Amino acid sequence: MASQNTKWAHRYQEDVERSYTLPNTYYTNPEVLAEEREAIFFKNWICVGHQEKVAKPGDYFTTLILDQNILIAKGKDDVIRAFYNVCPHRGHELASGEGNKAIFSCPYHAWTFQLDGKFNNGRAVRQMKDFNEQEACLRPVKLEVFFNFLFINLDPQAVPLRQMMPGLEEEIRGRVPELDRLTLAHRTSYTIKANWKNVVDNYLECHHCVIAHPQLVELVDMSNYRVETFDYHIKQTGTGKQRLGCELAVGEGKDAVETYASYWLWPTLALDIMPGEPGLIMMYMIPDGPEQTIEHLEFYYLQKEPTEEGWANIEYQDKILTPEDIELVESVQRGLHSRGYVDGRYVVDQLRSSISEHGVHHFHGLVLKALGAL
Repeated sequence: MASQNTKWAHRYQEDVERSYTLPNTYYTNPEVLAEEREAIFFKNWICVGHQEKVAKPGDYFTTLILDQNILIAKGKDDVIRAFYNVCPHRGHELASGEGNKAIFSCPYHAWTFQLDGKFNNGRAVRQMKDFNEQEACLRPVKLEVFFNFLFINLDPQAVPLRQMMPGLEEEIRGRVPELDRLTLAHRTSYTIKANWKNVVDNYLECHHCVIAHPQLVELVDMSNYRVETFDYHIKQTGTGKQRLGCELAVGEGKDAVETYASYWLWPTLALDIMPGEPGLIMMYMIPDGPEQTIEHLEFYYLQKEPTEEGWANIEYQDKILTPEDIELVESVQRGLHSRGYVDGRYVVDQLRSSISEHGVHHFHGLVLKALGAL
C-alpha cells in the first residue's frame, strides 16, 4: 500500500502492474541517505573484495563502509576476520592501507593487538586498576566468504548470507567451474553524479539496452533475455551471440550456446559473467553523498595479465558500456530535480523479458521495507 507519511510518501504497490516507482525525493534528499545509512548499509552484507587480498597469515587491508573504517586480516590460524579499525584505548585508527604484519601496533600510544584482535600489550596497563584485557580487544565485525569474496556486515544479529541467498554460490560455481582459479587482473573506478539507487535501477533492467547499448545487443540475444527475482538477489540471463576480441572456434556458430548472466546482490553489488573465456566482472556501487556514487569495476580472469579477449572485454566495459550507462543515469539524476517529474510506472510483460522492469520494482520494495516505509 502506498505511504501517506509525508516524509516517506510514495505510490509504490506490491502489484508491479499497478505500482509507481520511488518518487524523486528518494534520490535527492540527504535525509533519505541518512536513513539508508543505518537501515541498509549498516545492516546488510557489503562485499569488500576477493579473499586473495588476505592470502597469507598477517595479510591485511582496510576499507570503508560509508564512514566506518574496517580492518580485515588473516590470523596465524588462517582464519580471516574483520574488526572496526580503531584502537580501544583512545580511538586512533589502528592501521591503514594494506600489507602484512605479525602484530598490529597503534600509532598513537603503541598498544598492540594480535591478528585475531586480542589485546597483546600496552605501556603501563598492568598498573591500571581493574584493567580488563577483554575490554581492550578489537571489536569484531561479522565476515563471510561467499564464492571466494569477502562480505562484512556491521549488524551483529545479521542473518547469514547463505541463508539470505540460498543456492546462489552453487549456481555461480556452476556457471564458472574455474572460479577458484580466478585472480584480479584489472580494476577501474568511476565517479558518477547520480544517487546509488539510480545506478542500481539502471543495472536491473535492460529495457534501455536496444536503445542505448547497440554493441551489447550484438553480443547478447535479447529475444531470450530473462530477468528473475529472488528474495535478495536478481538474475538476468541471455544467450551470447559472439565473443569480444576473438573469432568463434571451429564448429561454433548459431547453435553454440554461451550464456550471459548477471547477478545483483542486495544492496549494492553486481557481477557479470560474459560469453567467452572464464571470468567475473564485479561491480561495486558505493554511495558518496545523496547524488554521487563511486563505482569500482574489477575483472577476474585465470591469469594476472588478461588475454586478448580479456583486454577486449575490459576496453568494452571501460570505454563503451560504462560511459553509456553513466550518461543515462546522470541525465536521470538531473531530471529528478524537474518540477515536471515525481514518479513513473514500471513496464512489465508476461515473459519478464528484456523490456520488463519488474527487477527495479523488486529492488524498490526492498528499499522501502528496509526504511520502514512499506
